[in-house]
Amino acid sequence: MGTFSSQNYLLFSFVFLVLTLGVYFWKFEKSAHTSREIVFIAIICALAVVGRIIFSAIPSVKPELFILILGAIVSGPETGFLMGTIIALTSNMYFGQGAWTPWQMFALGVIGLISGLMSNHQPKTWQLVIWGFLTGFIMGWIMDVYYIIGFVNPITVKSILTSIAASFYFDFVHAIFTGVLVLLVGQRWIKLFGSYKNKYDLFKE
Repeated sequence: MGTFSSQNYLLFSFVFLVLTLGVYFWKFEKSAHTSREIVFIAIICALAVVGRIIFSAIPSVKPELFILILGAIVSGPETGFLMGTIIALTSNMYFGQGAWTPWQMFALGVIGLISGLMSNHQPKTWQLVIWGFLTGFIMGWIMDVYYIIGFVNPITVKSILTSIAASFYFDFVHAIFTGVLVLLVGQRWIKLFGSYKNKYDLFKE
């Protein structure tokens, strides 16, 4: 761990982000999108990062999943993945970079990608709540894999279950908080983001 310092992890994270951006903008150019979509992406990412920082004093109470889910539902899977990676990387400029950063980028990217698959289906509130709840655990399980690979020795069924059990409380709180936010204001935020999308004719196929 000593030779592969935080600067190396930061560089690796930036490489991962640049590759993601490269793929996205290659498709972006082919799809003839507008520059206003960049503004929308920046707004979603900024809201998620600021929300994570504001609630940083309360463990596992973070609104970034809620904001990412709704932003991705409006913008689609590719943009959802992109927003997830940006949110993880930029928020860790405040919280600190490390070996966990690429894993967080991947975790939030996957959640953004899957959320974006709902963009053409107008999900009901109960479906959004279930998905919001599950994302808290998906995020936690992916980070558990990082922890197990990096710090658990030997890796056995018992040690894996112990590691997952140790993080269960924090994952559960994150899941509940995200699900409750989606229940209370999810549809309202989707309408807000959707009206912005429709006004400026964004993210059209």
